Amino acid sequence: MAIIEVKDLFKTFQAPGGRVVAAVDNVSFSVEAGTCLGIIGESGSGKSTLGRLLLRLHEADSGSILLDGQDIRALGAAALRKQRQHWQIVFQEPFASLNPRLSIRQIVEEPLIVARTFKSRSERQEKVVRTLEEVGLSAEFLDRRPANLSGGQQQRVGIARALVTDPTIVVLDEPTSSLDLTIRASILRMLSELQRARGLTYVFISHDIDTVRHFCSQVAVMHRGRFIEVGTAHDVLNDSREPYTQKLLAAAMPPLSYIPPGDVADPDPLIPPKVVTA
Repeated sequence: MAIIEVKDLFKTFQAPGGRVVAAVDNVSFSVEAGTCLGIIGESGSGKSTLGRLLLRLHEADSGSILLDGQDIRALGAAALRKQRQHWQIVFQEPFASLNPRLSIRQIVEEPLIVARTFKSRSERQEKVVRTLEEVGLSAEFLDRRPANLSGGQQQRVGIARALVTDPTIVVLDEPTSSLDLTIRASILRMLSELQRARGLTYVFISHDIDTVRHFCSQVAVMHRGRFIEVGTAHDVLNDSREPYTQKLLAAAMPPLSYIPPGDVADPDPLIPPKVVTA
């Protein structure tokens, strides 16, 4: 059953000189619950814009977006604020996405305050600690600031912030591109474990084709705002007949860019991730 259904999604931006550019050009697709759709393409192809449109961080010009059967473009401000807890995003640059003035406790707790999920502060605090444990961070990180964490630890905080409200859908916008190879592998392993434990649906936006090959069940190739090919990861990345996809694959980094998650030790000084169902 499709948990994400997008039809004829269209978004334009005004470029310098007054020229109008279609960043997302009549895109349609669906994603089954509990699966992962990978979106690949060159920089500027519209991938990140599409991810933000899905959660109404950008407003589409036209088209429909159904998440969990709800047309989110039809939701008013109050209804959208209430529903956002079910649909979350993890951004590309972990440090830039975290408020440097807040503690890790405050960063992860903030979505619960906005969603008004728990009545008491003690309940919120317990949820924050449990979620941090799921992403491999102990309670000793609660009062630290983002600047005191490594890049991998910062991204774990970003993931905890996205998961603390128990969402069903998570958009992962280049979540490991700024991390080195071994950290990247440990984060991907954790995301896979969390998906299985929580039954999450992912939209995974990435330049790293080999990571998408191993991480995603479905793949969409985006070019100049349009999906030019959609199919299983195997069919698109191993047997594509689309000239653009073939060129993209030919220009990709070799498979050494991917390390199987089980084959590396996590270099971050973390406690073992405690993956639990929420």
